[in-house]
Amino acid sequence: MHRILKAFLFSATACAVSQAHAAVTFFEFENFGGRQLVTEGAVPNFVERGFNDRAMSAIVEGAPVEVCIDINFNGGCTILNPGRYPTLGELRQQISSVRPLGRMDDRGSYDRGERRGGDGRYASATLFAGPNMTGRSFTLGGQGAPNLQGFNERASSLVVDRGYWIFCGEPGFGGECRTFGPGRYDQLPPELDNRVSSGRRISNEYPYANRR
Repeated sequence: MHRILKAFLFSATACAVSQAHAAVTFFEFENFGGRQLVTEGAVPNFVERGFNDRAMSAIVEGAPVEVCIDINFNGGCTILNPGRYPTLGELRQQISSVRPLGRMDDRGSYDRGERRGGDGRYASATLFAGPNMTGRSFTLGGQGAPNLQGFNERASSLVVDRGYWIFCGEPGFGGECRTFGPGRYDQLPPELDNRVSSGRRISNEYPYANRR
């Protein structure tokens, strides 16, 4: 009986570990065809793996991951939950880096398992296609992106993980712009709802405190 109990506990522990472990298999063609790239943990540069801007489909196992269109988790980033993606849609042949995500905190932000320095390098903000943080998501890391590319004029809600960010209605941080600090924004203001085309972090602290 004791050995049976130990075997059960070992099995349950192994299951829990596998569920927390994130692994992604990227495929060169849609419907899981062609050459494959199997990743476990963070891969900051697909160029070194000979797979930059090649993935057209993917299988995500264990835990959510964040895929980004530039190396070092920059540019536009999108969260992929565990599952099979026979096509990556607008992300086809654009992915250059990937990293696993930790648990979501009470602010709706993921712990990316990185030490955030005082310069805010790893601060992030996530846009959502639907109100109340629903629908497809698009994460901006580092300094943001001057062009949201496949996510232009689609965002309706927002979560700011850290720092202060501006989001603008035109690429290159032009047009109507608004500043957002850390927190959850269930609905973007009318002037930016389904109109955001660029965004960037402008400060770690409230940037307008000394203005008169």
